[in-house]
Order: sequence, then C-alpha cells, then structure tokens
Amino acid sequence: MRPRQFKLLAVLLAITALPAAAQSRSAQHGEREGVEVKATPLTRPAVLAFYQARGFSAQAISPYADACVFSFELRNTTRKTLRLRLADWRAQTAAGTLRFRLPQSWEAEWARRGVAEPARIAFRWAQFQADIEFAPGDWIMGMAALERPPEGTLRLTVPYTIGKQKHEIVLDRLACAAAE
Repeated sequence: MRPRQFKLLAVLLAITALPAAAQSRSAQHGEREGVEVKATPLTRPAVLAFYQARGFSAQAISPYADACVFSFELRNTTRKTLRLRLADWRAQTAAGTLRFRLPQSWEAEWARRGVAEPARIAFRWAQFQADIEFAPGDWIMGMAALERPPEGTLRLTVPYTIGKQKHEIVLDRLACAAAE
C-alpha cells in the first residue's frame, strides 16, 4: 500500500470510529459490580416520529417529546436479583433536583387527551419500567422523560438494591439532546 493510500485509510478509519466513541462516553455509561446503565438522549423529532408511527398525534405526544427524553439500558450481570424504582432516580442540576415523570402519570394524561388505546399500549411497552426486579442476566431497555427540561447538564443518580444492600450508579454531565 502506498503512503498516500495508507493516510487516506487511516483518516477514514478514524472518522468511522468517532460515532462509536461518542456513544460510549463515560458521561452516558456507568457500571458498578456487574450492574450497567446506559443513557442516550433522544431528540424531539425522533420521539415525535417514534410515537406518531404508533398512533399518537404530534399534538398529543408533544408534552412528552418536549420534556427531555432518554433511552435507558440496564443490565444485571451479577449473580443476584436487583430491584430499582424509577421514582428514586435523581437528576441533579445547578438549579436543583429533577425527577423522572412516571409512566402512570403520562397514562393519565393520554386518557385525558383521548389518545387511542393501541397508542397508549405502545407507549407503555416503550417506557422504562417504573418498578422492576432484575434476575441475574436480565436486561431491559426503555424510555423515560424528566418532569421538565433542565438548563445545562445534569448528574443522574440511579439507586438500586441487591438483597438489603443499597447501591447506586452515577452518570455525570448528562444533557438532553440538542434541539434540531
């Protein structure tokens, strides 16, 4: 391979590696003793498109899409069952603490707005579960929205229990997806 071709190949490899590297920043991924959490901020257009394809009108789903939505993955690679509650998660910002709005709260809003039952079922299935037990080897993925968008970055604390022991994973410098 000629030097010029080698340089071009090296540049192309570096460019293709950037998206993967950006997705695995430590600010979006945390691990503690076999429990892993990954948070990915979702853009408003992505959230709108996802739920419109499942029967929501843009007007009905807008409050959710505007609230700073994340897609979360959680893995339990320990040999013990763990439990977590979305209500216990804390998003600390410069202005104070925010919580995630629970799926039941959104469900009440969708009923008030007259959203069709099939769309509401799709919404429930796409949400990160509010209260869940994970057996060894379990994995889950789902969306969750903050009660309101924060200004700037946040520090997310994800508490969970294994047996009677309390643990937590902290994700620093998280931010809502940039407006598109």
